[in-house]
Amino acid sequence: MSFFLIVIFLVFAAAIIVIAAVAMRQDKAHQGVSTPAPSASPQMKATQKALAAGLPHTTDATTNAVAECFKLAFSVAHFDTKLGGEHAAVLSAVADSIDTSVHKRDYFPRRPMQLPKLLQALNDSEATRKDIVRLIMEDPALAGSVLQRANSAFYRLSPEPVESIDRAVVMLGTEGLRGLMAAAILQPVFRVPRGYFDKFAGITWEQAERTSIAAEKFAKLSAGTDPFVAQLMGMLSMLANIVLFRLTMDKYRDHPNVPPRAEVFISAIQAHRARMATLIATTWELTDVSLKALQEQEQQVSPQQMSTLGRAIYFGTLCGALTTLAAHELCSAADAQSILMAQGLDQAICTALWTAASAVKRAD
Repeated sequence: MSFFLIVIFLVFAAAIIVIAAVAMRQDKAHQGVSTPAPSASPQMKATQKALAAGLPHTTDATTNAVAECFKLAFSVAHFDTKLGGEHAAVLSAVADSIDTSVHKRDYFPRRPMQLPKLLQALNDSEATRKDIVRLIMEDPALAGSVLQRANSAFYRLSPEPVESIDRAVVMLGTEGLRGLMAAAILQPVFRVPRGYFDKFAGITWEQAERTSIAAEKFAKLSAGTDPFVAQLMGMLSMLANIVLFRLTMDKYRDHPNVPPRAEVFISAIQAHRARMATLIATTWELTDVSLKALQEQEQQVSPQQMSTLGRAIYFGTLCGALTTLAAHELCSAADAQSILMAQGLDQAICTALWTAASAVKRAD
């Protein structure tokens, strides 16, 4: 019986060898002859192009989130961007004044004088605590913010209040101080005169804080960018909204009998915000890396193709908008976080950004 099985095995092996030999001869006969690849369909080409370009910078979901923030800030249930008459003239005047607005200090902020000094001191290992205290004391508003932060539940471990800047600096440490700088230095320029749309400044400041904290957190979890710079850029990107608000209100003064419409302000901010942020950074003589990151927002680069700082600004801004909506019960946290992840944000990072930005106090 075993002999019979051996014979069958040998016959089977011989058949395989013959088939393989025939196949090798056929391969040699066809050497040098190439088979043309099938041509890609238009749909396939479009898909390949989309994949190469990465995720879109904006989607219906991200656009709707931004629109809902505008409704909240301007206290309107809906807005119509089809503008005519003098309202259209105001919007056109804003567009014509973008580049020259940097020279008008009524609505364009100067770079805070303390900003470069504090940045240098906080990044200089040889700077003493006395140097940092002295710089903070030169700005009463900043000193007040430092004391307020030091007396918060997160930092103060004893029942006695912190009443000296020196002790506050010790308690906050370098990281705590760096985290405070952008907000403390820029908060004053977020104020706008009362009269129209009184909720705008408060909601914009809330969104700016959430944006900057989310951008900072993204930078901490990523390699290649300074978290403080990311925080500052997030704050600056929202500062552009305030500048455009002031500029639009100024243009309405040329039409004294026309009451300002929310749609004009919203359209101006939507159209020129990214450009204005880049102008502010340029005027403040920020670094080329910062300028590039802001230009990526202006050019609507895919978040997958952005620099690390560009991505920090992008996801910080989106997270800032979504956490603001969630805080005001205008969307659920689950739906909001799904929008962030749909734009390419890893779930763990998404959770970290959401937690950090959600800690900001709601503006009422």
